Amino acid sequence: MKKLVRLGGSFLIWLVPSRLQRTTGPLMDEFMMSKQMADYDAIVLGAGFSGIRCLWELDQLGLTVRCFDAAPDVGGTWYWNRYPGSRTDGEAWVYLLNFAPELMEEWDFHERYPSRDEIQQYLGRIVGKILPCAGKPAWLGSKEARLLIRKADRYDLRKHIEFAARVVAARYSDREKVWKITTADGMTTTCRYFLPATGILSIPREPNFPGLKSYTGEWYQASNWPAHKVHFHGKRIAIVGTGSTGVHLIPKLAPVAKELTVFQRSPNYVLPGRNHAIDDYQAVDIKKNHDMTWKLATMNLAGHACEASGKTVKYVADPIKIRQIFDRGWERGCFNFQMETFDDIFMDPESNEQAAEFIRQKIRAIVQDPGKAELLCPRYPFGAKRPPSGHFYYETFNRPNVKLVDISKDEIELNEKGIRTSSGVGYEVDMIIFALGFNSGTGALNEIHIRGSQDKSLRDYWMESLGTFAGILVSGFPNMFIVCGPHMPAGNQPTMLEIAVNWIGKIIRHMENNRLTEVKVGEKAVDTWSAHADEIWKSAFISGPAVENRSWFVDRSIPGKPPKIMFYFGGVQNWKSWLDNEIGTGWASMEFSLLAGADEAEEDLSDHDVLIGGVPITPKILESVVVPLQSDQIGLSPAEKFNVVSAACTRYMDWAVKEVQDGGLAVRKDHRALWWKVLQRFVESDSDQALIQRSPNTKEKLDQLTSKLGVEGEAIARIGPELVRMLTGQTNPLFHVLKDDLLFRMYLSDEGARPNRYMADYTKMMTSQRKDLRILEIGAGTGGTTFQVFQACSANGERFCSEYMYTDVSNGFFKTGESTLQKWEGLLTFKTLNVENDAVTQGFEEHGYDLVIAANVVHATTSLTHTLSNIHKLLRPGGVLGLVELTRLTPYFNMAFGPLPGWWLGVDEGRTESPLQSAEQWSEQLQKAGFSGVDLAAYDLPEPERHSALMLSTALAAVPKTNGVAPQVT
Repeated sequence: MKKLVRLGGSFLIWLVPSRLQRTTGPLMDEFMMSKQMADYDAIVLGAGFSGIRCLWELDQLGLTVRCFDAAPDVGGTWYWNRYPGSRTDGEAWVYLLNFAPELMEEWDFHERYPSRDEIQQYLGRIVGKILPCAGKPAWLGSKEARLLIRKADRYDLRKHIEFAARVVAARYSDREKVWKITTADGMTTTCRYFLPATGILSIPREPNFPGLKSYTGEWYQASNWPAHKVHFHGKRIAIVGTGSTGVHLIPKLAPVAKELTVFQRSPNYVLPGRNHAIDDYQAVDIKKNHDMTWKLATMNLAGHACEASGKTVKYVADPIKIRQIFDRGWERGCFNFQMETFDDIFMDPESNEQAAEFIRQKIRAIVQDPGKAELLCPRYPFGAKRPPSGHFYYETFNRPNVKLVDISKDEIELNEKGIRTSSGVGYEVDMIIFALGFNSGTGALNEIHIRGSQDKSLRDYWMESLGTFAGILVSGFPNMFIVCGPHMPAGNQPTMLEIAVNWIGKIIRHMENNRLTEVKVGEKAVDTWSAHADEIWKSAFISGPAVENRSWFVDRSIPGKPPKIMFYFGGVQNWKSWLDNEIGTGWASMEFSLLAGADEAEEDLSDHDVLIGGVPITPKILESVVVPLQSDQIGLSPAEKFNVVSAACTRYMDWAVKEVQDGGLAVRKDHRALWWKVLQRFVESDSDQALIQRSPNTKEKLDQLTSKLGVEGEAIARIGPELVRMLTGQTNPLFHVLKDDLLFRMYLSDEGARPNRYMADYTKMMTSQRKDLRILEIGAGTGGTTFQVFQACSANGERFCSEYMYTDVSNGFFKTGESTLQKWEGLLTFKTLNVENDAVTQGFEEHGYDLVIAANVVHATTSLTHTLSNIHKLLRPGGVLGLVELTRLTPYFNMAFGPLPGWWLGVDEGRTESPLQSAEQWSEQLQKAGFSGVDLAAYDLPEPERHSALMLSTALAAVPKTNGVAPQVT
């Protein structure tokens, strides 16, 4: 859908939802010159999951991009983590990239927990090349290999990546507004957007043990495993460390080692992985249910495809039933045990202890040597350290060649022949493997000398306090977007990655579309988020034990400083709500710098474009639409017709006021008393007196005029002569407006046509980007607005959204709606809704809708704030309310709706002149109810005739709350 927007002396063609296409013009030339100051639009650091996802996003935006990685090939941490037994702790169906449907369709993982080699093959296929491997894996049949090679160039991202290039420094120029990136060989490259996608676990902890240089045997660092083959058979091997890496290595090497000695400082709660092969039948099932599985993962606190049980240990109470539930979780494996047994494990210390003791009993039952079993039993709360996923880990300690050495109270040092503890015991070994883990969270970023605005050092800034906004932006570092770094939610990183990079793409698109050169996050926003993350962590009872037991969740590296939580423990949806809130408020926490001279060049634009519901939009885009109107048939412009209609109505009102006053008639003492006062004020005002003077002064001439005014003329001719009888209670106004479907036709007339069309066009823009939108229309009545929406979005009856809910306060209008919308019968769901009451109690899903349409209905409720709050409850954070409303009282609507009792429902709220609100008043009401205010108002007519508008507003997220649940990181 193309829209032309006037921009200075040139035209800018907006292609929605594709990227902005730039043409010529002085401002564009300047903008392009500012781009040319940089070698690339964007630079990405890291070619693992995060970096590859960033490359795809930036490529879709049409930006020039370069990626640097120190490794010789893709994989990031997975490139180096090639030690024996290396595999994911995340299940294959959610440990993947999810930016395109064909990714799932064209790839089959072959185990529940994919191996490192299979991860490499998967990532290699995405960037555009099948990686060579030592020997062909059994799972890679020739047919599949040919298929992968044929499709290996689908994304062609490898061309953007420079391998074996370690970045050592990044510095921002305030003057040029570009980043300068320096690699280890001294080469420099510049960019406008800097995306360090270095991950949370990529910098290995060095084995700084005394005597390491004196050791004469082989030694290896698991997190930086050599490319050459290592021979283990018949050797005495020591493994130092029992975190996730050690847990994978130990069962793998025990069968081939002559002797395996495990040095353990603190035991882990190792949960059974229950790994298994994925056969063809399960692969089909996984693909069929992928969308549902991914949605489940995004709703899970830690991003895994697990569903909360709804049970608590204290509620179940029965020890036998509690054990049965734990047993079922144990058999299903790892995250199913953590997240699908009891919901209070990480909230209640007593419940946690029951889970911990259950695991300890399992250890004692599996490990035959009681002494070893007790050493392997943790004594701290379950979850205070990340529980690894094991594959016959505890069973390995039953082997006679496996020793377990407790170094919880000992230090170790190396000598020529092996390892010696500080208590004096020596162990001669042929090989030592250090499985020490990583400097988590900030480690990779602190390895690079990153300096932002005014030469601010990121490392020094974080030494004082770990501050970010939602783990993505840092105050003082413009145009730098961290991908999967500190303050990201703890859990399955691919789930969070998709949300984060999608958000980054939206803010960059916003900058590109608006010719913005710089984005900064305010210090207040960073402080607010960081304080929230800290508060969440401190509220969890495991926070203290995590510090005491040196969990890598917590950074204790700075002497004299309190420990810093590295990750967010409030859950994926809470974190996402902060990001959605930024979009919904038009990036309220961000400070943007506009290209010099752009202010002047945009003076002729009615508004800056804004991103609403993911759609870049301006009032002019909507208002420029050509709508066929009845006024065209009589040779009048819409503004001219509006004035003629107003004049005719004012003449009838003037006659009615004089008849009541001159005849001493009694006006009914109900809502009509209010209407009577408004009628008197109308005809006494200077503006209406001027209209009266321009209108026909006889009934015959007035009838001649109204006969040419279409539906509005018909309404005037029918209601005007009855005004006195309506005021005195001699006739029912509803009879006149409902006869011959006049009310329905009034909503389709010129008076309601343009804002309804704006609503339809905006809906089309939204649904052209996403077909999974859920839409709900409030007070749909006879279907006037609905018809416009469906005509725009589904001209041939095709499905354009996942659900369209057609609601009204009663089902009385549904038959008319069904008749009007018969063409789209299969796309509509009809359901009653009284929006003045809580929609959730009426069977509607809380925060379940992406777009709510309310055309000329909200004003007719008793409390705008209460009604808007109920609507807010229907919308997901970031969802959009499309509000079509009159923004001032006109003679036509005063005459047509003033006699109806529903027009006066807002009297107790102070709306005594009419129920209508200006756009400014609507903005205030919306903000009170949790919305962003009026993000955009597109009017029916220019001033001074304008009186109706489509107003778009975004539902903001409530302040996230949590119970301190501690999801686990993979």
